[in-house]
Amino acid sequence: MPNLAAFPAAPDETAPRQNAAFGPAGLTIERRPLAACAAIEAEWRDLAGRAIEPNPFCEPDFALPAAQHLVDFRDISVLLLWDGPATSRRLLGFVPARLRRRLLGQDELIGWNNPRLGLAAPLIDIDQAERVAAALLHIPGRWGLANTQNLQLNRLDLDGPLLHSLLQVAEHTGHASALEPAPAPLATADRPDLAALRHGLSRHGKLSFAESGSRQELRDMVELHLALEASGSLARAGGAALQDIRESAFLRAMTRNLARSHRCRVGLLSLDDKPVAGAILIGKSPRLWLYSGTQDERFASFAPLAQLVAWLGRRGRQREIVADMPGLHIVTLPLRLGDIRLSATAKAARRTTPFNRRRAAAA
Repeated sequence: MPNLAAFPAAPDETAPRQNAAFGPAGLTIERRPLAACAAIEAEWRDLAGRAIEPNPFCEPDFALPAAQHLVDFRDISVLLLWDGPATSRRLLGFVPARLRRRLLGQDELIGWNNPRLGLAAPLIDIDQAERVAAALLHIPGRWGLANTQNLQLNRLDLDGPLLHSLLQVAEHTGHASALEPAPAPLATADRPDLAALRHGLSRHGKLSFAESGSRQELRDMVELHLALEASGSLARAGGAALQDIRESAFLRAMTRNLARSHRCRVGLLSLDDKPVAGAILIGKSPRLWLYSGTQDERFASFAPLAQLVAWLGRRGRQREIVADMPGLHIVTLPLRLGDIRLSATAKAARRTTPFNRRRAAAA
């Protein structure tokens, strides 16, 4: 049985407490460590298929290997929002979050935020989005979260349906909303001519592009990608994935898991059959994220990674590749990300305090 009371945000919450509580609108709110969510993998996958905003970074194939191998994912807790009786309950919300305590004012729930995540949107049922969001803003006080009334979610798509739903909830529940867009990548004044650069690179040998098809091809190409990354300045600085046993184990497990559902692709650009650029794509058409990109620094002036990403983008008729890596904006599509914070207004906070409710009842 998982320790559902292990919420990492505050030391005094590690003592055993009730595993679940009834929240607003009849939802049962449960909390458990991310790694322990393997026990509900079937329900988790079902929710991912009907989420208002699909997010491969919040699904089992990515999140469970991260919880197993990566230190900064080990202490993440998840709020699970269930509907219905225990015998036939349905998962409506999967929200990795931590509690930020405040000496003055309301406590605040903070959603997932990690540089590995191309998108940090939680998984919320498309037909119950407003109901789940309202429940998150009024979590019961079984865990010291009494009426948090403040919610911050990071790295959301500013043009996505989840953000639109959250703004509607804020309007209906008396919460103020604040949006903070992420900084846009710097655009270079001159757009390089990739065709001319490719012609220049071809003078050094025979060029060939390849994209993984089978799962065996993907495994082999992941290893070539890791080896190429470990041959440059990143390795000299000690930051290559092959130099970190946890990082390399996560990358292998994550790509292998996602490949089973055809949501991971690896591309290589080779010069005389030796890789000079590699790219790992996560997601499913029409939108894919460039999770990792590397190139041979000896040929950096020919932009081999940009050439590879451009070729991968042309491979699919309905394929959009999103990345925030410097220098790749010429071949990738922009994704407007940002953070949203929903806060109880002073008027709403006074309206919901127990003292005011008792005073109104006495009157």
